[in-house]
Amino acid sequence: MSTQRHTETTNKIKKTFTKLLKEKGLDAMSVTDIARGSKINRGTFYLHYLDKYDLMDKMQDDLIHDLTLILDDQKECTESNTPSSIFSYAQIVKALQYVKQEFAFIETLTGEKGDPKFVARFKAYIAELIKEKVQHSQNLKMGMDYLPKDYADEVLLSGVFSIILLWIDKGAIETPEQVADMIIQVCEQSMFGPFQVDTTKTKEKEL
Repeated sequence: MSTQRHTETTNKIKKTFTKLLKEKGLDAMSVTDIARGSKINRGTFYLHYLDKYDLMDKMQDDLIHDLTLILDDQKECTESNTPSSIFSYAQIVKALQYVKQEFAFIETLTGEKGDPKFVARFKAYIAELIKEKVQHSQNLKMGMDYLPKDYADEVLLSGVFSIILLWIDKGAIETPEQVADMIIQVCEQSMFGPFQVDTTKTKEKEL
């Protein structure tokens, strides 16, 4: 099977799967439903996926992988003495543009018949990525002075994810740029700002 034909087939399968997931939910659909909607036979489906659960897992893995490439892109990340420097504005906008590009599947995943585990998985992924970035940062530290670290982390992540999930639930009416502005404002407000400049490191550099 040529690469182009393989891509066309998987795209048809993913589109049909997303439609059925929204209409029926994962448990109620069958491989036969997916194959029929994709205008392929069951054998062709099994050339690409083990079953409907494997398809779901791989589609979620693709989302996480693509977002990782965006949010971990060192070319887009600049080190600065600001709370929002954990991710650049350009990275946040690109990530939100990707969410809008894959909106049909992401909206379904976070909806009534989607996968509630996905949001928790993605939140945990973002938390780990943030921790790694802070550890490698020369200027930032994690935690509010007036809250224990684990509570401060949760405040930030919950605030950011509430904005993103509401945006999705509303149909992504606002532009990625508008949502990025809101996210940065949340990060920079003192009550939602666990990312602070580590002045001890800054002073050490100056000595």
